[in-house]
Amino acid sequence: MKRYLLLLCFVAGIIGCNNEASKEPDVVADVNQPQQWFVTDTVVIWDCSAEDEMRKRIYAPLDSVTVAQALINGVNKTYSEIKLEFDRVVADTLYVKIPDASWLTERAGNSGAEQYLSFAALNLLEAKSVNYVHFDFTAGVHARPTTWSDKDFTDWKIDPSSVK
Repeated sequence: MKRYLLLLCFVAGIIGCNNEASKEPDVVADVNQPQQWFVTDTVVIWDCSAEDEMRKRIYAPLDSVTVAQALINGVNKTYSEIKLEFDRVVADTLYVKIPDASWLTERAGNSGAEQYLSFAALNLLEAKSVNYVHFDFTAGVHARPTTWSDKDFTDWKIDPSSVK
């Protein structure tokens, strides 16, 4: 009798384990989730050449980029020598700071500093409701704190291969 009872418990245990394995995973469809145009925290919209005053749109988001940090992350990923940090937004001005700007101000040269600042400004100006970008850092030989706007790029040519 003990053998039958032990065998019955053993078979029940095996069947119980197999039932869990064949169970379909629960699929939860949350229809109230907001639409995400891009699933990333890093965005770069423009590439540019400050020397040629040429800009090229490399990404065209379907909607405005509402989080400036995604654009800051894109600039930081492109230029790893410089750590750009969000400071604040006041009215239509985005304030960013560069705690250690020695590469920008001392080693990049005039053209390297201009390239970085124009690249960063072009991308950061894409943030929703931002018309000005103010860069705050300790001035040096090749760069000083400055504010950029779309007007700084009105004479720049747009590369014909830009994304529309």
